[in-house]
Amino acid sequence: MKALTELSQIEISRKKLKFFPWLRVLRLQFYPMAFIAYSLGAAVTTLTPAKIDFKTFWLGYAFLFFLELSTILSNEIFDYQTDHLNKNFSPFNGGSRVLVENQLSFSEIRTGLILTLGLTLLLAYGLLRITPGGFKLSILLLLLAGLFLGLGYTIPPFKFSYRGLGELVVGLTHSFYLILCGYAFQTGSISHPLPWLLSLPLFFSILAANTLAGIPDYPADRAVDKKSLPVFLGPKSATRLAAGFVALAALLGVLFWYFRILGEASSAAILIVIPHALVLLATLSKLINSNNFDRTINSLMSLSLTFVIWFGLIPLLALIRAH
Repeated sequence: MKALTELSQIEISRKKLKFFPWLRVLRLQFYPMAFIAYSLGAAVTTLTPAKIDFKTFWLGYAFLFFLELSTILSNEIFDYQTDHLNKNFSPFNGGSRVLVENQLSFSEIRTGLILTLGLTLLLAYGLLRITPGGFKLSILLLLLAGLFLGLGYTIPPFKFSYRGLGELVVGLTHSFYLILCGYAFQTGSISHPLPWLLSLPLFFSILAANTLAGIPDYPADRAVDKKSLPVFLGPKSATRLAAGFVALAALLGVLFWYFRILGEASSAAILIVIPHALVLLATLSKLINSNNFDRTINSLMSLSLTFVIWFGLIPLLALIRAH
């Protein structure tokens, strides 16, 4: 009996040991912005005669959640070489480290990827089943585009992030794609100009954050010939480019308020991007002047990622309040 009890305790301990690495590999810090962007697209529906169908909303988000998780798991596998070499890893870059630190095996991550990808495809099928007949083709193409861009980020033969396209793909998928999904899943259309317009400042702010995330990865990425923007341009030029993206995103946010892009729902709260951009640009200037790029930049990444949130959260709250 004592031996059985001890075996049971060992098994429980093993399960606990596996739980935390799996929780770590989820990288949950990256999901809230995706949910905000998707919700913003759905909220644009309130400006049309259509009504939000919450069954479709949650099924669509479940598809996007597991698509993002599938992408993260595939990145763990195909970015292993650069993650293994990376000395500047942090919660914002360098992967989850569960493979590098032998907390999970390649076999376990592959099994997780197969399961999450299977769930993603099942949810895509369920979403198509409840989509009205006239909209099925456009929604199918949108779902396929997400699978292509998400899985192609690191999976051969596409490996966008190794061919100088990684930052662009992340920028597009986390702005235009998510907002258009939110709107199209409800209406079956991507022709309304507002989702496209709302995606612009979000796109440039994400492009800035993702470019900066590659700065600490530069030595490891360069060693494995992963052509991120910092590798392609050099870390100093990439930081300057990120500063330009920050300024452009802030300018677009102000213009959206000035021209009342959201109509009656337009909110002066978006002007918070001005002081935030100035602080972010000053911090970027210090990084450039220091000429020290071989290090973590966690405070800068926190500033950059919170800057991104304004372009999704403020328009979303404005639309919710107005309707």
